[in-house]
Amino acid sequence: MRKIYEYLSIDEKKEVVEKLKADLKELEQELNQNKNSFSKFVCEILYSTRDQWQLEIEELEKEIKANC
Repeated sequence: MRKIYEYLSIDEKKEVVEKLKADLKELEQELNQNKNSFSKFVCEILYSTRDQWQLEIEELEKEIKANC
Protein backbone atom coordinates (compact mmCIF):
# COMPACT_ATOMS: atom_id res chain seq x y z
CA MET A 1 0.00 0.00 0.00
CA ARG A 2 2.94 2.34 0.43
CA LYS A 3 3.12 3.02 -3.32
CA ILE A 4 -0.46 4.33 -3.33
CA TYR A 5 0.39 6.94 -0.72
CA GLU A 6 3.22 8.37 -2.84
CA TYR A 7 0.64 9.90 -5.17
CA LEU A 8 -1.46 11.55 -2.46
CA SER A 9 -1.25 15.17 -1.41
CA ILE A 10 -0.63 16.08 2.23
CA ASP A 11 -4.32 16.87 2.71
CA GLU A 12 -5.30 13.51 1.25
CA LYS A 13 -2.79 11.78 3.53
CA LYS A 14 -4.33 13.55 6.53
CA GLU A 15 -7.75 12.29 5.45
CA VAL A 16 -6.41 8.74 5.07
CA VAL A 17 -4.90 8.90 8.58
CA GLU A 18 -8.25 9.97 10.04
CA LYS A 19 -10.07 7.14 8.27
CA LEU A 20 -7.46 4.56 9.26
CA LYS A 21 -7.68 5.68 12.90
CA ALA A 22 -11.47 5.35 12.82
CA ASP A 23 -11.25 1.89 11.22
CA LEU A 24 -8.55 0.88 13.69
CA LYS A 25 -10.76 1.91 16.60
CA GLU A 26 -13.63 -0.18 15.20
CA LEU A 27 -11.35 -3.16 14.68
CA GLU A 28 -10.01 -2.94 18.23
CA GLN A 29 -13.55 -2.73 19.62
CA GLU A 30 -14.54 -5.78 17.58
CA LEU A 31 -11.52 -7.70 18.82
CA ASN A 32 -12.16 -6.74 22.44
CA GLN A 33 -15.83 -7.65 22.31
CA ASN A 34 -15.72 -10.79 20.19
CA LYS A 35 -12.24 -12.26 20.24
CA ASN A 36 -13.54 -15.42 21.92
CA SER A 37 -15.96 -15.89 19.03
CA PHE A 38 -13.16 -16.01 16.45
CA SER A 39 -10.88 -18.92 15.73
CA LYS A 40 -7.18 -18.50 16.51
CA PHE A 41 -6.47 -18.18 12.81
CA VAL A 42 -8.98 -15.36 12.33
CA CYS A 43 -7.68 -13.59 15.43
CA GLU A 44 -4.13 -13.72 14.07
CA ILE A 45 -5.31 -12.20 10.79
CA LEU A 46 -7.16 -9.43 12.63
CA TYR A 47 -4.18 -8.70 14.89
CA SER A 48 -1.90 -8.60 11.85
CA THR A 49 -4.28 -6.18 10.13
CA ARG A 50 -4.34 -4.02 13.25
CA ASP A 51 -0.54 -3.93 13.38
CA GLN A 52 -0.27 -3.06 9.69
CA TRP A 53 -2.75 -0.22 10.06
CA GLN A 54 -0.86 1.14 13.07
CA LEU A 55 2.37 1.11 11.08
CA GLU A 56 0.69 2.82 8.13
CA ILE A 57 -0.69 5.52 10.42
CA GLU A 58 2.75 6.10 11.93
CA GLU A 59 4.43 6.27 8.52
CA LEU A 60 1.83 8.64 7.11
CA GLU A 61 2.06 10.91 10.15
CA LYS A 62 5.85 11.05 9.73
CA GLU A 63 5.43 11.99 6.06
CA ILE A 64 2.88 14.66 6.94
CA LYS A 65 5.16 16.20 9.58
CA ALA A 66 8.15 16.10 7.25
CA ASN A 67 6.27 17.96 4.52
CA CYS A 68 4.53 20.62 6.57
